[in-house]
Amino acid sequence: MAETLDVIKDLPDISFIDDATLEQVQELMITTYQESYRSITGQAVSLARGDPIRVILLAVSQVIYQHLQLVDKAGKMNFLKYAYGDYLDQLAATRTGLVRKAAEPAVVTILWSLEAARASATPIPEGTRLTADGSVFFATTEYLEIPAGETELSAILQCTVPGAVGNGYAPGEVDTMVDPVPFIASVSNVDASSGGSDTETDEELAQRVFLAPSGFSVAGPADAYVYRCLEYSSQIVDVAVSGPGDDPDIPAGTVDIRILMEGGEQPEQSMIDGLTEYLTDAPARPLTDTVQISGPDEEPYSVSLTYYIAKVDRSSAASIQTAVAAAVEQYEVWQSARIGRDINPDELIARVKAAGAKRAVIASPAFTTVPRTAVPVLASSSVTYGGLEDD
Repeated sequence: MAETLDVIKDLPDISFIDDATLEQVQELMITTYQESYRSITGQAVSLARGDPIRVILLAVSQVIYQHLQLVDKAGKMNFLKYAYGDYLDQLAATRTGLVRKAAEPAVVTILWSLEAARASATPIPEGTRLTADGSVFFATTEYLEIPAGETELSAILQCTVPGAVGNGYAPGEVDTMVDPVPFIASVSNVDASSGGSDTETDEELAQRVFLAPSGFSVAGPADAYVYRCLEYSSQIVDVAVSGPGDDPDIPAGTVDIRILMEGGEQPEQSMIDGLTEYLTDAPARPLTDTVQISGPDEEPYSVSLTYYIAKVDRSSAASIQTAVAAAVEQYEVWQSARIGRDINPDELIARVKAAGAKRAVIASPAFTTVPRTAVPVLASSSVTYGGLEDD
């Protein structure tokens, strides 16, 4: 799936104005004026650089060229390679009926506890808020109550602000009541908060538009399952779909789906359960397909490198060291951002040199082919500055 948009980006560029430049427009304006003048008057005319008419023509050329750019843009917005923002929204809606996903709030399961059982039910009003840090809040979305004679109740709360900001609170962190409830002794989340997603990006929407025709199929092609997974949640950044033909260990009639979440994270069980239910009910799923969903296998790798800076760059050595550290971190994010992406030290070297290093000596990782159902996971990282070297 990682190469889906690369197919679009690699298409030849097009121009609705034949790649006209400002200089070409200016030359056309001047030559057209001179030819027209000679045709009408029978006399030749040459416009010097300071000629007022030449200045006027050059000024008008600027306006005409700007209009040509608008024409070119208007044409390109009809193609997935170029469309962005509201233009992409319109293209998605008219071509495939897709609408950009709005931000979704994170959810978390909270355990409400009493000190002792009560003879009557303990009400928990709708909108009761909890927090872990005083900046992000989770609230009940309906009226709840702990039945008489019982001491605990588990319920799902929703983040009050949509987006990924509510994700990642570890079990036990959400333990403070903003709106106190009588008789409640303690609250605590029993799972990590998850499910929050920001507004769908242009790249994510373009990906779904490209895959949308596959979603119409009832034969169960791999792209159809990829499309449905991306449709389910914007938090899913990559999907690998395999069948018996890809892996003999997969039983006949079974579709093995591996999903990778934002930041290269493994999916929570709640995400797997929700996606499983969603795909089971999907109209394009063949009745004979058994769907099994999990996170990708992990392919551990380590980073160990020593880099050097040219003496000619000694005045920038401190900033280069900072840039190299950032480049290594960006490489580690890139390496784990896609399922099946080979572990490639050449990419690391390129990033370190682009950050300003003269050269890099890499002890690890070595180039490693990663299975189509696995994702590289960083085990350890060691970056050493080796000092200045002659050019």
